[in-house]
Amino acid sequence: MPLTDHYGLFFDGDLPPMRSLRTAWLLALFLGFTGADRFYLHKPVTGTLKLLTLGGAGIWWLIDLFRITEQYAADGASMPLAGTNALRRGLRVASIVLVAALVGAAIGVSAAPVTGTVTATATAVDALLHPAPPPPTKEWITVAEASGTKPPAPLVTITGRLHIEYTFTGPAVAYLQPVNGPALTVLSLVKAGAGAIGVPLAPGTYTLIVSTTGAIWHLTAQEYRLPG
Repeated sequence: MPLTDHYGLFFDGDLPPMRSLRTAWLLALFLGFTGADRFYLHKPVTGTLKLLTLGGAGIWWLIDLFRITEQYAADGASMPLAGTNALRRGLRVASIVLVAALVGAAIGVSAAPVTGTVTATATAVDALLHPAPPPPTKEWITVAEASGTKPPAPLVTITGRLHIEYTFTGPAVAYLQPVNGPALTVLSLVKAGAGAIGVPLAPGTYTLIVSTTGAIWHLTAQEYRLPG
């Protein structure tokens, strides 16, 4: 049964053909230094880089042998690779055996001390199989939101650099009251309006207070930082 019928998906046009998991892995194994597997998966940019660096001096070549066998591996069009889970597991075992063989051969040729070799090999293979998650990136975090139907709430800022977007249907004043000290006026409108402003202030906890004659209004305060 086609995947689209199995999951109840329907498309107006034909989906691009799925690339073979087995073919991609074999190309990565035998021609990985030329980037052939990347070109086969419709990834010409990284394929060219892989070719110019000779498989990233072998490191990229090894990583791709495992990456292709991941459950969610896909081609350049984000289409999953055609292959069974049994095939995926088998190719992953073959990749592990290959890496272990290469490590053993390198040790034999160089006659390097073997102390800790098993542990180092296991650590390297585990790093390939379970790569570290990417570091968190900054994003816009909503620190306060209020509207005609939602009363203002405490605002906690870490960076002290707020981006405030607002919409008011009448004159309005908005200010932030710190735990200690005078209130800071952040917005004053003599008539209805909408827009956005940046507000610098000391990091800390504030109470957002809004006074307006308009029945319909909305105000959102955000800051650009790491989540959490």
